[in-house]
Amino acid sequence: MRTTGAGGGPPTVSVLMTTRDGADLLPETLDSALAQRFRDFELVVVDDASTDATPALLAAYAARDPRLRVLRPGSGLGVVGARNLGFAACRGRFLAALDHDDLSHPDRLGAQVAYLDAHPRTALVGTAALLTDGRRGRVSDYDTEGAPLPMRWALHVGNPLTWSSVMLRVDAVRRLGGPLVRPDYEYADDFDLYHRLLAVGEVARLDAPLTTYRWHARNTTRSRGGALFDGAARVLAGAYRPWLGAEAREAAELVIRHLSDRVPPRDAATVLRLGGILERVLDGFLDSHALPPAERAAVAALAARSWWRVVRGAARTGMPGALALRGARADLCRGWAPSRADLLVSGAVGALRAVRPLVRLPRRRGS
Repeated sequence: MRTTGAGGGPPTVSVLMTTRDGADLLPETLDSALAQRFRDFELVVVDDASTDATPALLAAYAARDPRLRVLRPGSGLGVVGARNLGFAACRGRFLAALDHDDLSHPDRLGAQVAYLDAHPRTALVGTAALLTDGRRGRVSDYDTEGAPLPMRWALHVGNPLTWSSVMLRVDAVRRLGGPLVRPDYEYADDFDLYHRLLAVGEVARLDAPLTTYRWHARNTTRSRGGALFDGAARVLAGAYRPWLGAEAREAAELVIRHLSDRVPPRDAATVLRLGGILERVLDGFLDSHALPPAERAAVAALAARSWWRVVRGAARTGMPGALALRGARADLCRGWAPSRADLLVSGAVGALRAVRPLVRLPRRRGS
């Protein structure tokens, strides 16, 4: 078994956590981090001006386990400032992110270190995540597999990663210059970082759910939804600008709302607009990457799946006629098609909702 800083040197992994007034959630999170089977790591926690029992709790844990290092800035820095302060103090060659309200499964660090050691071109690897509200849990229903090419496409139609699941190469971040995360993108700073890392390496995701995301009232998605949406749209607009020009921001907002956040479109014009955006993004993506024919076909199939999600979402919300719109974007119908059962069920659910809008039918996420 490896121990932290074996041989007197720095640890292989620095786990970075930021917290503010997280005493109610921290114990289970800290326990999950310190119980990793891979032992060659340090846990750096930035306590960003907590006013609850967090300082005393962290002091007690640090007294028991020397792998825990606590940083306390003189005043509140916010999420981005705290992450950057912690990053500057980390000594490992890999950085693993962990929010104070999420959990790392025992094999998480070991699996990610093994992957990065075996794939030197990969700058960042995440894991699948288990989502729970404390009563029920389910594994995130990602739309693509976690190999680098599908993930590169997925990052152009949404955010396929949970921050608390990612491990990245510290030298890849340093090659980018500047801090770990950028203040201009606070609350979408992780999504911005993933896109920046695509310039220096690949992004991947392990299929095993090695992270638990705990859903509660104080999650950023709930408490800072507007800022998160704006930041994510700005990131995606930057990626789209070479392909869509002045239309990039509007297109990014539509994609974030309807593909990333999975809000079903409510009219045919929006469905067709999204299809047009996807066609242009697909063309731009393929033109920007010198891919062999098999990989080009694979990306086209991923785009076709994204297009079907748009059409199916509109249909199942009470607009069954949206199914007829799928063929209007011929480039998005090549290489992949929904099953006949999916078509029939989507039409039936949409028809029932159209005539009986008050009927409560079971809905899949994004349907």
